Amino acid sequence: MRILTNGFPTNIPGSPVHSQGGPANFARLFSDYIGSLPGGHEMVSVFYKDGPVRHKEPVAVHSTPGHAHYCLAIPRGTFRRVTQALVWGDPAELLRTPLSQIGRFMRKQNPDVLFLNGYGLFNWMLLHCAKEAGIPVVIQHAGIWTKELRLHGYRYSRAGRRIMEQMEKDSSELSSVEIFLNSWSRDYYRKRVAAGQARRTEIVPLPFDFSSFNQLSASAKRGRFSRFNKSKMHIGVIGRWDAIKNHDAVLAMAQAAKKNGLPWQFHAVVAIPDSEDKAKKRAYTDTVDVIEPLDREGISDFCRSVDLLVMPSLFDVSPTVVLEAMALDTPIAVSPTVGFAPVFAAHGARSWVINPSDADKAVGRISRILGKKIPPALREKIISMHDHARVFDTYLQIFEEAHLRTMPVWQVVKVIFWREVARYFAKPEASSAYASSATL
Repeated sequence: MRILTNGFPTNIPGSPVHSQGGPANFARLFSDYIGSLPGGHEMVSVFYKDGPVRHKEPVAVHSTPGHAHYCLAIPRGTFRRVTQALVWGDPAELLRTPLSQIGRFMRKQNPDVLFLNGYGLFNWMLLHCAKEAGIPVVIQHAGIWTKELRLHGYRYSRAGRRIMEQMEKDSSELSSVEIFLNSWSRDYYRKRVAAGQARRTEIVPLPFDFSSFNQLSASAKRGRFSRFNKSKMHIGVIGRWDAIKNHDAVLAMAQAAKKNGLPWQFHAVVAIPDSEDKAKKRAYTDTVDVIEPLDREGISDFCRSVDLLVMPSLFDVSPTVVLEAMALDTPIAVSPTVGFAPVFAAHGARSWVINPSDADKAVGRISRILGKKIPPALREKIISMHDHARVFDTYLQIFEEAHLRTMPVWQVVKVIFWREVARYFAKPEASSAYASSATL
């Protein structure tokens, strides 16, 4: 099967920037998994960059067995036609030039399925071109774009935000299958975004390779955080600098702990942009120990070095940090607006769901769990749900079914016949090296 998907430049070997965020981590892990299979699948990733357009078509920038990466140059300011639109407009007209470039590229690649890993303006363009070309589309709602647009409303014009909210509804209207990471996000989407539109949906948890992450951190621990004062309790935060990750709450909790004379130190793995207000940045860095973004080894070292991780996000569907914490058995507290909160509550970890809106109360709640281990039942449940081999096998089945629905009946029968023949004669040892369960 030939799978076209949106790519991430941070996943190109040699990238000077560490991969951040669920979709980018998903893409890296999925690419590794596809490469581990005996054959039959190809991936083509395409990402964009703003800047001078030297080539009218996407340019190949890297290739590994079974996976080719392309980059499309888009003139700087192209997306502002949507984000800063003064009046309502058809995005297909506003983005006509890059749409024609992507359309030609897609017809040339001729994929069996388009997989949208997350959503945004570029992915909407891929969706639009795929439907015009008759290519089935499977989308993973890594987050809820409309919610993010509203939380970051100051960045967009009113008309621009309305256009983009409609573009997210297009994903339900035009896709073959919509994948949600949990029922919490699907329920929110159905009620607040596309009521009555989300038809063919699947719930597939975010994948994570618990075993390799655990081994990586155990072998790679270099004591880079040995500077942490052993007389204090250390609370860690990992998340980009934006409204959703709620660093305002991190600062408020750190200040409340300091005011109450608690021997705690807050640490945040985050890059604070130079454009941030200097007074706000100074207030944060004076109270919270800021650590620049880390590679996977660094993240694992950090998780092992803190006594508790906290996720005070205002809205977070399935943050990878929770899975990293579970891999290492590092205690973690989440806000009620994190998608894992219902799972925590159902598996003996209700005390680890902490509302950060009142810093003093949150600090009180933290003090009651600090030093305790998360309930084993919660860890076992999350590890079993998010095992990456099981998740990726489910994705490949969904891709195949979406592709088969576009084929003539006689061809579908032929494909299914030969697939079953291959399964019958397959030897157990020929299965993917990734297929073992994560036993920690």
